Amino acid sequence: MSAPTGPIFDPEAGWPGARRVVTAAEMRDADAWTIDTLGVPGVALMECAGRAVARVVAERAPAGGRVAVVCGGGNNGGDGFVVARLLCAWGWSVDVLRGRAVDDYAGDAATNLRAAQRLGLNVVAADDEAAVAALPPPGTYGVVVDAVLGTGLSGEVRGTARGLIGWINAQGAPVVAVDIASGLCGETGRVLGVAVRATHTVTLGVSKLGHWQGHGPEYGGRLIVADIGINGSALDGAGDRWLLCDADLAPAFAPRARDAHKGTFGHVGVLGGSPGRLGSVRMSADAALRAGAGLVSIAATPDTLGPLSGAVYEVMVEPLGPSTAADEAARRLEARDALVIGPGMDPAEGAGDWLAALLPRLRRPVVIDADGLNHLAKRPEAWKGGPPRVVTPHPGEAGRLLGSSAAAVQDDRVGAARALADQLDAVVVLKGAHSLVATPDGWLGICPAGNPGMATAGAGDVLAGVVGALLARGLPPARAPPRRCCGTPARGTTPWRPAGPTA
Repeated sequence: MSAPTGPIFDPEAGWPGARRVVTAAEMRDADAWTIDTLGVPGVALMECAGRAVARVVAERAPAGGRVAVVCGGGNNGGDGFVVARLLCAWGWSVDVLRGRAVDDYAGDAATNLRAAQRLGLNVVAADDEAAVAALPPPGTYGVVVDAVLGTGLSGEVRGTARGLIGWINAQGAPVVAVDIASGLCGETGRVLGVAVRATHTVTLGVSKLGHWQGHGPEYGGRLIVADIGINGSALDGAGDRWLLCDADLAPAFAPRARDAHKGTFGHVGVLGGSPGRLGSVRMSADAALRAGAGLVSIAATPDTLGPLSGAVYEVMVEPLGPSTAADEAARRLEARDALVIGPGMDPAEGAGDWLAALLPRLRRPVVIDADGLNHLAKRPEAWKGGPPRVVTPHPGEAGRLLGSSAAAVQDDRVGAARALADQLDAVVVLKGAHSLVATPDGWLGICPAGNPGMATAGAGDVLAGVVGALLARGLPPARAPPRRCCGTPARGTTPWRPAGPTA
């Protein structure tokens, strides 16, 4: 089992509803509904969960290797006992490291501990500091299964659990985590003192918010969403959160009609640029062209346009800036089908005052990025009225808009994206590891793709240009970053979302 490469989300073991994303509390409610309403025994769900994890270990671990299954208390430990029993039945050499006293296990977890004992598995006590210190040294096991703590963890890891996590990380072996890497907060992905560094995480039913935020992507490794028999109706009360997928992009890039012409695909205006900051506005314009816009124009101050207008370039240029009256600027910009505002914009206060006067006068859909956001963060009155909007902040810009900080945004990216969508009455694309798309009606899309190579200057300018091109072709802001999601819908809904709000 090698270290993960490529996307964190691995759909190969997923089920049709695997693109839902829930909180730990919502997952507990779904489990309870399945048990209480459908009458599915909890021990049956635990068996399905353990089988999914055991299958990943059996398919990906070195053949014939020795396996340690580290079981904490509660249902997470119970899942681990199932994993150990099944791997033993499939011919693996398995040691069970029991992190709690036998009498501390209850319910379905106790049932599966007894089954492991009756089968004669090697169940080793690891329920105090001395026992943890006496566990086998690194190099003993070919793979370790982390079933210590689950998604409900909220306080800092202490005591024996902390020691077990340290032991797991010291092994130098591939680690398969059950549901979530132990020590991560299931809501925010924060490390609660100490956390397991897994190579794979098998999450049960659907993924949790903590897999996509904070340290979740780094500590969880490759994420596999396993079907354990949770019916889609069990998630009716869960939030409207979805993983975006390739099929979400298909409507935006459908085959073009044979008689199409450049006027068919819209005219994007890019408003920004300033002396010494030409790269941003040019990258946005290039991206709009590459994304299929029929026409692209750059509107900037005359001293900015000189270097661009003298180049061989596929976009038109137009002098426009703070010296142009806001009413006149709005009238001229109405000739565009969509606008991208902010890349490379002059950071001076005068430019910000002009933009604040201009924005409420516009009627075409706009994408606001970079210094456009920084200017408007100081002028909240400018957001009242105006055109349909998509805003594309990075965490620092989001913090300024919310009156907080980049660190506060990163601590709760989902909460920040939703707060911005509500505050600005806009579609928000919060950039970063696993970018988020939030709409004012509460829908949230999570991008499971991307990689650290995208952390480079200009990536945000390119995104703004691409979104501008989609808006110019007539997609409403709620889809231009696409909001269609595939997967099993909740009862009474469809997997193809309606266009939703246009602001």
